[in-house]
Amino acid sequence: MPSQRTSSPGDDKLLIATRESVVRHGVRRTTANDIAERAGVSRMTFYRRMGSVENAVLATLTREFRTVAADVRSSSPTGTGRDELVHFAIHCVRVFATSELLDSIAERDPEFLIPYVTDRFGASQQLILDEFQGLITAGLADESIRATPATATTLLLALQGVALSARLLRKTGDFEESLVELETMITRHLTPSAAPTAGVES
Repeated sequence: MPSQRTSSPGDDKLLIATRESVVRHGVRRTTANDIAERAGVSRMTFYRRMGSVENAVLATLTREFRTVAADVRSSSPTGTGRDELVHFAIHCVRVFATSELLDSIAERDPEFLIPYVTDRFGASQQLILDEFQGLITAGLADESIRATPATATTLLLALQGVALSARLLRKTGDFEESLVELETMITRHLTPSAAPTAGVES
């Protein structure tokens, strides 16, 4: 797949138009003409700024992830690093699981997401990983969590699995209970073990 270009603040109207088109039609049926028309620009302007429809979709996903991450962080209650990390993780899953953009892609073009599940992390996933790393650093500093170099990646994969299965979980009525269970699992996993009691010499 082609590499994703970095968009500038002036591209917001193109990203908004891309989101609208993907939500309505899916990725495969989204065209440069449709995006350009919705954004009120020429087709050539679209290609000059985005490069391709695929790049526009990827940039739109990154914009969505960045907005969600910022909103969740701003609403996070003050607490330990672990508290903030668990809050961020669970609320991100909830928001992404109800995202019209991701829901449309998962329903109409699930193959578009496969490379980012089986082969490599995209910019959107890296953004969330960076947030995890910052929260893990805070949790290690206040000694509210235990973590290894693989903790952020493992956490991302666990959350990703639930988010991508949200359609199934909603159909079976298990989504909310799954989030509760996921929160319990993450909290227990991150909580440091109690220090071992020193042996008493006889």
